[in-house]
Amino acid sequence: MHVAYSREKTYKDVGTRRQLFIDDDVISVVKNVTRRLHSPEKHPANPIIRRDKPWEGNTYFRNSCYNVIWDDAVGKYRCWYEDFFDYFGGHRGTFQRSRIHYAESDDGIEWVKPALGRHVIDGYTDTNTVIDLSPDNANSCSSIMLDPKETDESKRFKMLHFLRPETGLFMQYSPNGFDWTPYEDNPMFPEWGGDVEILTYDSIDDKYILFGRYGGRPSSAHPDWDGWFAPVWPHKPEGVWGTRRRVYRQESDDCLNWTDPDLVFDPGPEDNLDDAFYGFVPWRADEMHLGTLTVLHHVDNTVDMFLHYSRDGKDWHRFTDHRPWLARGGEGSLDQFDIEIATQPLVVGDELWIFYGGARVHHDWWIGLANEGVDVPESRDKSISRDGHHLCLATMRLDGYVSLDATVREGWIETVPVFSTADHLYINARCEPGGYIETEIMDSWNNVWDGFSRNDCETFTGDSINHRVKWSARDRVSELPGSVKLKIYLRNAEIYGFHFGA
Repeated sequence: MHVAYSREKTYKDVGTRRQLFIDDDVISVVKNVTRRLHSPEKHPANPIIRRDKPWEGNTYFRNSCYNVIWDDAVGKYRCWYEDFFDYFGGHRGTFQRSRIHYAESDDGIEWVKPALGRHVIDGYTDTNTVIDLSPDNANSCSSIMLDPKETDESKRFKMLHFLRPETGLFMQYSPNGFDWTPYEDNPMFPEWGGDVEILTYDSIDDKYILFGRYGGRPSSAHPDWDGWFAPVWPHKPEGVWGTRRRVYRQESDDCLNWTDPDLVFDPGPEDNLDDAFYGFVPWRADEMHLGTLTVLHHVDNTVDMFLHYSRDGKDWHRFTDHRPWLARGGEGSLDQFDIEIATQPLVVGDELWIFYGGARVHHDWWIGLANEGVDVPESRDKSISRDGHHLCLATMRLDGYVSLDATVREGWIETVPVFSTADHLYINARCEPGGYIETEIMDSWNNVWDGFSRNDCETFTGDSINHRVKWSARDRVSELPGSVKLKIYLRNAEIYGFHFGA
């Protein structure tokens, strides 16, 4: 774990870690600068995976129902996704039947569904199905992880999932993502009550992390219970259990022995009365913890995702404008009603790739409204929902989550004292036409070091995630003794962060 700067310390030892301007941790003072949250750009090839095989029923790219990874061992992007082929089924009161299918890609954009020949479905022998336990069970809501820490080749892949109609959360292992062996002491979490879980590994803190709806959601056998949503008590009076979906966090050193669940995300006064928290996907940007919280808006029956940040992975913060990180599309679009991720973004070159699920159907109207006697097209016409969920791709610059910007008036940023033994300073920044960034280096008392003044700095006017800042007379920041402060001047430009390196 990396400790953030505090006023009790005289400087922050940043080493070679990237310092992002997501929060005020390394900011001392600014002038004429604003902070902006940036959104990924949706790829023009979307959707990249859709239902297109005769044995597929209702491919479901939602929280805990798909996983995308890059596997160095085979040199491919790999995707496992759930198919609720019998979600409606006419089996009122029984579990939803589903299968796990598989797709792979060389470039992350064009995907193939290989003929695995493992399961025969409706007479089709060369399906891409990995797991099919029908009709007695369903391996559902699977969170699959390629474990970089695992030394046992037979357990390279780990999966947490439900085994419908059983209760609890189950684990399986696999050497290749195809052949799965159940954990001998399943269910791993007998008391797990929700249907969302996200399993990840934090390589910096060396911890397995599990976010999910440990406590489930309330239910009742009363005839007035609608089966989906409960009354909401905004003031949460004593004795009233949380009636909206909530997200818990657990961690483990070995993926077997877990801490008790901590309630991390619980709808409160800053959320709308009908908002519920569906799931959370965490990842790291060097010392910064980032993640997306999926929020279900009950009344409109839509789903958005919001970017959050943290310094310790436990105390999370939402950005002040409360704007979805990636906005849903307009009328008729393939992500009109739902955007969410169930898998960590991947670093691809100079970009971050976000594989997200998009839906042109509402969260549950297509499932439940017919049983409630409410007539809407997606509950009446099952073909709408069968083609309603897709896998999509959005991209953004590496570490491009948030920038500090100046426009026509020149602004400047002064950092707190930072310390590094690395030789050079690098910035992640972009300038508009006519824009610029210039940097000077000071000591802790704001005295500019000789040779590192603004006038000595080579002006940056481009767009780079890793621009090396240079000065005319001197270049090696490591020559300066002790901690230093940066003063960054900018006009019509945006800067995402900085780091020291070779």
